[in-house]
Amino acid sequence: MKNIGIWIVAIIGISLSISCNNDPSLQKYFIDHQNDANFISLDLPASLIRTDAVNLNEEEKEALNSIHKVNLLLLPLKNEEMQNAYDKETNDISNILKSDTYETLIRFGSNDTKVVLKSLGEENIDEVVVFATDQSKGLALVRILGDNMKPEKMIKLARSVEQGRLDLGALKEIAEGISID
Repeated sequence: MKNIGIWIVAIIGISLSISCNNDPSLQKYFIDHQNDANFISLDLPASLIRTDAVNLNEEEKEALNSIHKVNLLLLPLKNEEMQNAYDKETNDISNILKSDTYETLIRFGSNDTKVVLKSLGEENIDEVVVFATDQSKGLALVRILGDNMKPEKMIKLARSVEQGRLDLGALKEIAEGISID
């Protein structure tokens, strides 16, 4: 009987050590940096980006309506001293996003600005990640959380933002209104 108890404890211990994953995750990254003085952190309801005045087609509207919450983490380059932090954080985020967990949806950019959209899953997804870097402005990491988001529709929605057909002015005003001292 004593041996059975030892085996049970050993199996539970092994199971716990296997299930505890110390690999970095995007969620952990957000949690670790939400109170960092160098970052701006926002959790926004999707209602801030919904508006009846936008010029979107049905697929783009469907993509927008599948979004429930947006987590935003910004690292603005306020001065030259921030460049090392920018380089380190860009590298850390890139390494997390290289995981097989994330599927690349689209990459775009120009000059020193780069943007990548990734998702968890391939068909009906619950999370889309936008990672944008700009050598002179800083970085933005966005987690878009929703239900059964369609990758092809999210790509079209991203293109409508890029083309200026979806006004994210409310998000910009919030970010600009936050003191970055």
